[in-house]
Amino acid sequence: MSSLCRKLVIFALCLIVLSCPQTRTELSLEERITNCIVSYKKKWNYTPAISVSVYGQEGKIKYDYATGYSSLNDKTINTIYTPHFVYSITKSFVATSIVKLANENKLSLSDSISNHLSELDLNKKYINLDASIEELLTHRSGINDYTESSSIIYANPFSKTDEWNAKTILSLIETPASNRGEFIYSSANYIILGLIVEKVSGISLNNYLRENFTDNLNIDAKLYPQDSASLQSLAHPHSYPNTFIGLVGDGNTPIDIVSVIPNVLELIGKCSWAAGGIIATAKDIVNWGYNLLSSNGAIDTTIKNKIVGSVSNFTDSSLVSTAYGYDIRKLFNGDDELLGSYGRSIGDENLMFYNERHDICVVIFSSSNMRQDKTPNIDELMYEIFNCFKN
Repeated sequence: MSSLCRKLVIFALCLIVLSCPQTRTELSLEERITNCIVSYKKKWNYTPAISVSVYGQEGKIKYDYATGYSSLNDKTINTIYTPHFVYSITKSFVATSIVKLANENKLSLSDSISNHLSELDLNKKYINLDASIEELLTHRSGINDYTESSSIIYANPFSKTDEWNAKTILSLIETPASNRGEFIYSSANYIILGLIVEKVSGISLNNYLRENFTDNLNIDAKLYPQDSASLQSLAHPHSYPNTFIGLVGDGNTPIDIVSVIPNVLELIGKCSWAAGGIIATAKDIVNWGYNLLSSNGAIDTTIKNKIVGSVSNFTDSSLVSTAYGYDIRKLFNGDDELLGSYGRSIGDENLMFYNERHDICVVIFSSSNMRQDKTPNIDELMYEIFNCFKN
């Protein structure tokens, strides 16, 4: 082959290489995660807010991304600094508070509700006063969920007064208590646990969380309504038609619920409190999840071990629907176990999950519920993000 031919062949090969798109292995970790989010949005034509934060490997991995609209009505852009209600992820803060108090011998997990809250005169028909703190933590108290109450959806139970108290939330329970030991996911359990934290510690729950956890971890998390917070800056919940309160539409376009129930954010916060009232960014919650669940995290090891140990006995993937410990649950992604929490409401889907093998915590906030066919589903996005660490 002549020198000219060799040069032409080399030149042609260079053109081929340069024209080829980057392969998966050539992309950075951040680029792969971003591609997962972009693909997810495109697949489902998803326009409400999505905030994703990933943290791990003792700070070596830090990723924050936000996209979409925090309000479709106002076309408000969602950013990594946009606060969201975290909903039931709040329960992991309350469970950790209870375990800390138990470690300090200020209460026992075998204590009953009546051991601590007898002065509240709670309704025995709806609340098993003999249920233990352990049963409250694991949703096996037999106490049914107040969130099924129609009065929450169609009327603000706190609208006639400026006063707020947690006992009012418990008065919304409409179904008599069931047998103890049966798994019934119920936010009422965590309203009661919040009251127990206050009784045993002698301070309000929001101040207890701040003094014992969030300030030390540099986490900006406000517990509504005890902490004052501007609800105007929060991401709005969005709901698909035919899934909630008779919204009418094409079934594929989510509707900003604030346009239907103007005070919905106040309503959610006042009815959630210890069960779902924390307001924070994804960046703050991924900090919490990593420090709580990683062996490299800052939460005291004895507390961490009890939290993680409460769900460690679940090893069968067929049990995931009831694989709850102290409001930390277990999922399976192939051979990997994921520990964490969901936060769901009438127009939001949030999650916080940690994987020990890769020492990674992933948090996703999405400001929309799932359609009737259970799509779009942020579990799908979470698994794709965790899979980025397998290659």
